[in-house]
Amino acid sequence: MDIFISYSRRDRERVNFMAKALEAEGYSVWWDRDLRAGEEFDNVIDKHIKESNAIVVVWSDTSIKSNWVKEEAEDGVIENKLVPALIDEVVIPRGFRRIQAAELQDSTSDPTQSKNWPVFLESVRTIVGEGQGAEAGAAEMAAYGLSTAAQGQDLPLAAKTNDVPFWKRPISMAAGALALLIAGVLAFQFIGFGSDSGRLAGVPEDKAIVLGIYPNESFGIQQSNGLKASLEGFPALMVQDLEAPISAMKGREAPEVIADLRTFLDERNVVAIIGPSITEFTPQVLKVIEESGQRPAIVLTTAGSRADLGWNDSDLPIFRVGSGVDERAAQFKALAERAISQGIGITFMIETNPDSDAKTYGELFFDRVSEVLGESNLENWSSDGQVNTRTFIRGSINDAFSTPEEQAILDENRLIVIMGLSGDFRDLASSQFREDQPARRAILASWNNSHQVQAVSEMTALQTERLIDMTDVFESADYNGEKPVEIAQFEGLFGPISPRWRLEAVAFDSGVIVKQAANEIEGEITADALVAVLRSRSFNGVTGRIFFNSTGQNTGDAGGLQRFYNVSYDPNSQAWREVGNLGSLMP
Repeated sequence: MDIFISYSRRDRERVNFMAKALEAEGYSVWWDRDLRAGEEFDNVIDKHIKESNAIVVVWSDTSIKSNWVKEEAEDGVIENKLVPALIDEVVIPRGFRRIQAAELQDSTSDPTQSKNWPVFLESVRTIVGEGQGAEAGAAEMAAYGLSTAAQGQDLPLAAKTNDVPFWKRPISMAAGALALLIAGVLAFQFIGFGSDSGRLAGVPEDKAIVLGIYPNESFGIQQSNGLKASLEGFPALMVQDLEAPISAMKGREAPEVIADLRTFLDERNVVAIIGPSITEFTPQVLKVIEESGQRPAIVLTTAGSRADLGWNDSDLPIFRVGSGVDERAAQFKALAERAISQGIGITFMIETNPDSDAKTYGELFFDRVSEVLGESNLENWSSDGQVNTRTFIRGSINDAFSTPEEQAILDENRLIVIMGLSGDFRDLASSQFREDQPARRAILASWNNSHQVQAVSEMTALQTERLIDMTDVFESADYNGEKPVEIAQFEGLFGPISPRWRLEAVAFDSGVIVKQAANEIEGEITADALVAVLRSRSFNGVTGRIFFNSTGQNTGDAGGLQRFYNVSYDPNSQAWREVGNLGSLMP
């Protein structure tokens, strides 16, 4: 396949013009127009992204806010096949600005009528080559005043830009090479190379290092973006990523990450570690740190309970800005009791992994919730049919609803609670709660999956009033009318703080506490000095105040022991609203 188009569903009509025009040029084009009901979005999209020769990202008022579009643009950058185009007057998200975009926004309804459309086509040809409709393309280039010989070469500046300012000009081959060179330098600075080829190459020995440990896909991308954004422009600290696929981390089969972690701890001044965000992987990481003899500040981003992580028995300086399942279980108890009293049943959907003897995050989470709810309560509720449990294999949640009998639960007054990865929630929502399906009575709920609700809603219309997110982030903090500079910094990069940006916000705040603590250290920044500051004062995060109790859990209003919000999404206003009473949602 030649071209994959990444866009916001709200721009479907305008993108349709672009897709048809590219097909007329002889290119094979894939966009999600024909995505069949029931197909797994991630699997289908990943397949087409890998098979494509170019990823055309259409930046618009709505797509710049889309998590999925940003992820697909990231794939384009990584694989050196990104072709960006602007169809609205917007600022391209940070991280993608160095590759100049074709400006097509002068034609508001049909981007192909833009004076810069031929320039956009030339950007496509630079990466993909000629389509099978090369003659049509040559004719259009000729009409633009260029010879066939000029195609595929660096075009005359005046012909390419129509007097567009230099900083807005579409990328040419030379500019593309320069952009790739810059990207390589940045990658060298921030990421380095694999351990077998000099993992520490380019990392100064006297630099204070912050290691970020997260998956290199899905929610790990949001966490990486949030962390790096928080430390941007703060040269005293250098961020290094240690990444692996989610499946590798969950299976504790990420030897490169472990080897790189040991290398950094042994040979560099690692003052803080942000992550890991995978519960099953965390004990392995903590063991390596323990064995190293080093004591960097460890700011966990996993939600695992302190008992399951071995946190309670560890003397390592462990902190956590956001909530974990200990806090979430306590908050959920109140919600569960309220739901039962209103005649709303509860079904727990618990992830399993038959290929592993270790408990999954979902199983560990359910154990903690069961403990907090109390055995007698669960027995009474279960005997009355008010509470029941179902299991599903991670990544195959729809198999648990494959028969009419299994689907019947969707038509009951029930709260269906997903205890698994965000992808499981997304898959069930997109398959069973679409607007073209019968109206559901059941409410589908999970923790901190607002980004998935909004991303899926951009691709297909959902029964969003039936989807509830339980989150500890609702809006930006209010410091008596004054906002710390970090809030403006965050909102300038991502947008107003909301449940949608929870992952980025918590990762951002994890970096903010390290930065604010480092600012108070006179002389060399060391792990011991950083930990001492973290334990002794409060911090101003973008989601609220952060103060760590004796266990290292944040007890401020940025999360932790504070209240949770139950929220639903309105796609028309692209806003979140708090749901105070689940009974009000029942038909």
